[in-house]
Amino acid sequence: MSSKKKSLEIETLRGLACLLLVLYHVIGPLGGGLKIDLGSPFRVIADSMVYVRMPLFTFISGYIYSIYKIRGNDFPAYVVGKVRRIIVPLFCVGVPFSVLQAVGPGVNKDVGVVDALLSFYIPVNHFWFLQAVFIIFMFVGVLEWRGLLQTATRLYVLLAFAAGVFLLPPFAVDAFGINGAIYLLPFFVMGMIGHEKVNEIRQTLKVIGPLVFVLIALVLLYVATLDRELIVDRRSLVGLLVGCVSCVALLSSNWQARWLIWLGGYSYAIFLFHVLFAAASRFALARLGVDDESVLVLSGVVCGLLGPVLLASLFSRFTVTSLLFLGERATRRKPPAVAVPLAQA
Repeated sequence: MSSKKKSLEIETLRGLACLLLVLYHVIGPLGGGLKIDLGSPFRVIADSMVYVRMPLFTFISGYIYSIYKIRGNDFPAYVVGKVRRIIVPLFCVGVPFSVLQAVGPGVNKDVGVVDALLSFYIPVNHFWFLQAVFIIFMFVGVLEWRGLLQTATRLYVLLAFAAGVFLLPPFAVDAFGINGAIYLLPFFVMGMIGHEKVNEIRQTLKVIGPLVFVLIALVLLYVATLDRELIVDRRSLVGLLVGCVSCVALLSSNWQARWLIWLGGYSYAIFLFHVLFAAASRFALARLGVDDESVLVLSGVVCGLLGPVLLASLFSRFTVTSLLFLGERATRRKPPAVAVPLAQA
């Protein structure tokens, strides 16, 4: 199987992860987003995917990390790359967004200005993923740099460690997203293992894997319909098992969809800016008196996906905006067909 084909399959899953993420933030948690109440099909969909959304994003990051992992003594360059790719947008996009949310009218989330200014340290919005994944990259990068992850056995030991800390009670203070890092680490390691074992996974599970994912999705939808409280706890043994199995099942599918591949190429921009465009869609339709849930959700998802694509195309034309708002290398002028993955930077 060619690397190009593998990348198309991974980009398909990345596009799917973008779609699930945007759909969730458009619908929102209870009292957020469109403020959709219990009993709505959209609320059921949002709640049912809680075990899949961010685990899939993180699984893909771990998979791609294994392709471009540290070799030799390149750890300083590796750290610089991660700071540029993750920390720079955290300060230039994440903090201003939180401040805008704190002072802007008509927002659903009550954020204080001080909390917004300190959101680089204590996460406020969806940007918690940036702090969390940066910690993971540093932790795994150090292990890789010191030669501690050179065998499959050591990866499984790391997975066992990650699963163990995942099940511990969270820290009282979520300093720099440490709780998020602990939550995401098992899925990142599963992505690393998935890359190492991708051929075996696809040969062994090419039929049963997709069926398993469909079954999981149906069960989650059913449970969310009965009682959402049964599945909203992400950091649980069930959440760990369902997340890992779902990611491996999706990897085994060899699924390729051109429109998801295209979206996957802009996944980082979609992650960074989708909430801004989804909120703008909600405000605009509210001004027009539109209150149909289906129209609001569809409009929010389309704007949340396509708005960041247009913004990334604009930012990537200029060195400064490309660096500050997308974390791209200063030499990049235009977005490629498939954007640089978070794990490759």
